[in-house]
Amino acid sequence: MVSTNGGASESSREASPARSWPMAPVVLFALVALSVFLWVAFQRAFHPFEIEWMEGGSLQHLHRVLSGAPLYPAPSLDFAPFPYPPLYYYVAALVSKFVGANLLALRLVSILASMACGLVIFYWIHHESRRWDLGAVCAGLFFATYRISGAYMDVGRIDSLFVALCLAAVCLLRSRDNAVGFATAGVLAFLATLTKQTGLAVFFPLMLWSLYRDSTTLAPTGFRFLRTLCFTGTTLGLLLCATAVLSAGENGHFLFYILGAQSGHEIRWALLPYFFWNDFIYALPLAVVAVGLWVWRSKDRLSLLFYFAFFAGTVAMWVVPRAKVGGAMNNLIPLHACLVVLLGVALGRLLEWQRDRPQILPVVALALGLQYFWLAFDPTVALPRASDSEAGARLVARLESTEGEVLIPAHGYLAGMAGKQVFAHQMALDDLSRSDLPGERELKREFEEAIAAQRFSLIVDSTSRFLEGYPNDHALKENYQVMGPVFQAQGTLVPRSGWQVGPGRVWVPILKLD
Repeated sequence: MVSTNGGASESSREASPARSWPMAPVVLFALVALSVFLWVAFQRAFHPFEIEWMEGGSLQHLHRVLSGAPLYPAPSLDFAPFPYPPLYYYVAALVSKFVGANLLALRLVSILASMACGLVIFYWIHHESRRWDLGAVCAGLFFATYRISGAYMDVGRIDSLFVALCLAAVCLLRSRDNAVGFATAGVLAFLATLTKQTGLAVFFPLMLWSLYRDSTTLAPTGFRFLRTLCFTGTTLGLLLCATAVLSAGENGHFLFYILGAQSGHEIRWALLPYFFWNDFIYALPLAVVAVGLWVWRSKDRLSLLFYFAFFAGTVAMWVVPRAKVGGAMNNLIPLHACLVVLLGVALGRLLEWQRDRPQILPVVALALGLQYFWLAFDPTVALPRASDSEAGARLVARLESTEGEVLIPAHGYLAGMAGKQVFAHQMALDDLSRSDLPGERELKREFEEAIAAQRFSLIVDSTSRFLEGYPNDHALKENYQVMGPVFQAQGTLVPRSGWQVGPGRVWVPILKLD
């Protein structure tokens, strides 16, 4: 017996201990995966330096929120924002009231959001299958994808909060077939999109599904399109209001950054087959097989359309950011979360169809166990090195003893730790330099003039040598000279997640004789 949304009803038979015993070892694997994630996450949470190269930029955004400075001003030497909406920074600001305005506050938001993802997945699969064991295994499987999604779940940036809000919104659409449930899902969809604008890609196919559903199924109140209105109207209405408020308060620069700052990035379409193989099929092969069997056997058209819309929206949100130049593995978190949900739903259906064949459950448990082993990794590779803390402290002390201003585009937070001014982040500068948007040339000119005037007593370029080509290929070399690398040992203070870029060479002003 199923609900109108295609999930198991409350009257369905709950999985009993007698039915669940073959899954016990796999549930243990789930607990191990959760424990490993928490062990790694909380060791990294208290590391005083970046574990991913954009964390310092997120910290700069947090400080601006706390100081009341605008998040989306005209780009300048002092600040250029990341091309994301603001919700994550405001949530981090609330957490900072308890732990301080530091990297820990940013990371705690992501850790708590990742835990929320696990809880939503558990509830979702339990609702669909009426099996607590399958829900627990799928929740654990999400944490087991930690490494193959780039070890971003606990990083101080927007990704985990975005995924948690997306999952909660879609889960509500599936599990609450009434106006209140759809309206609440709309609020969560709005919040997800206010965290990362690609949320619209996830929810647009679901809006179409809602419209189709209402066109074929009368709502309980008698108004045919009530659910569509509640979900789509709430999501888009709140987004329009928020956009109007943010644009008015930021002199129109909000949309400038959100829609245009990454428009100049090249899309590497030739890599799409590799990404589909590596990120999708190779990462979670059991999901591919199980979902294929479910689609082949299922007669529940409405449920299939719902999950196809969820999958299509997730793929649309994943594929372009993943394929563009500068795209990173953080975009895999929502993809893998979606695949884990689809796997759980598919296995729940297959077990229900084969409930009179108890020998099927041990086979499913074995397959899930093999999937866990496939995802197993050495958790120590994600941990910061002890030597990095010592090297970072020495660098901060050196910056603190330097008279005058210092420029560290990729790791400006280090200057902030030394009591110096923090300037615009390298990632934001690189995005704008590719975009050719209004203000981009003026920003380059401001950098060129500051470097030509030798405004900075010390410049620490990144190991990517960004400033040797920005704002042009001669300004830095004509006005500053290299004193050598910040660290003699390669890889020192390089983040453990994401792009492996760290402090590079030290530049000091060239003495100019009049």
